[in-house]
Amino acid sequence: MPTLPARALLLAPMVELSHRPLRQLISSFGSCDRYYTEMTSAAGYLAHSPFDRWFTDSEPEPARTAVQLYASEPGPMIEAAARLVQERGLSGTPLGGLDANFGCSAPQIEKAGGGVSWMKDAARAATMLAGIKSAAPGVPLSAKLRLGYDESREALVDFCLALQEAGVDYLVIHPRLWNAKFRRIGRWDSVRAVAEALDIPVVGNGDVRDYPGYRTAIDEYGVAGVMIGREAVRRPWIFSLLRGKEADPAFELSVQVEDVGLGMIESIRALLPRSFHVSRARRFFFYYCDNLSFGHHIRYAIQNCDDLDGMVRLFSAYFSEVPSDRVLLER
Repeated sequence: MPTLPARALLLAPMVELSHRPLRQLISSFGSCDRYYTEMTSAAGYLAHSPFDRWFTDSEPEPARTAVQLYASEPGPMIEAAARLVQERGLSGTPLGGLDANFGCSAPQIEKAGGGVSWMKDAARAATMLAGIKSAAPGVPLSAKLRLGYDESREALVDFCLALQEAGVDYLVIHPRLWNAKFRRIGRWDSVRAVAEALDIPVVGNGDVRDYPGYRTAIDEYGVAGVMIGREAVRRPWIFSLLRGKEADPAFELSVQVEDVGLGMIESIRALLPRSFHVSRARRFFFYYCDNLSFGHHIRYAIQNCDDLDGMVRLFSAYFSEVPSDRVLLER
């Protein structure tokens, strides 16, 4: 059975966003092929961090959800992979995949030797992935990376070939250099070069916000699939919309915007620890409010609200004033 379906759609791992409530919401619309947890510290997990159970929670579809790990040394990554396999075996919960974070460029992660810093040494990164593969036999293994530290396409391809040789099942590439921001379109030509050079699937991540963008990534740049991050927070139904458009260009989707937002608040309340409630809700609505005619006003109000009940009142009051925003027709 292939690790990824053809023309795959994946939800990106995002700090404070790729949690169970978001995955559950996206799953309710359907059409996402693979999910990820948010970035999890391998060392913290091994030290029994009090929040591990939420960072590594892969419900509601554990068989299709990869746990993303990061560390600055190979040992914790390999040991964490082995422990996850053991724990899931005891609980009977499938481990849908493991992902090595080679792409995070946050200063505190990169300077400590984690995230994109792994791209400085292909042999070391490959050795670590081979260790994870051995510790978690039969578990799909991926790595998410950037273009690296310079514009050398040859160096990028060589790095990815080393990961392929180590046994990784597929790669996800964000087409920007280690310190590049989102202001410019990514360098998708580099992703195409990797896809052409490797035998394993290569997934592109970034810049895809609609069906034409999805078609361009798949058909022009030759990727095996597309990973979507912030746009899937802004529009949790985007995977369903893309699949619908692929089957029928005239496909339309009617979304109950108010109900979706209020439902997310209740999922956060029910599924996450109290200390996560406000931060996760604020992060979600920072993007989700883009669907509203006066989103900047309600976004500001929610970002300055300190409890979920207050957010419910604010969000409900908005639709009392702007009822035309309750239903969004996506074409």
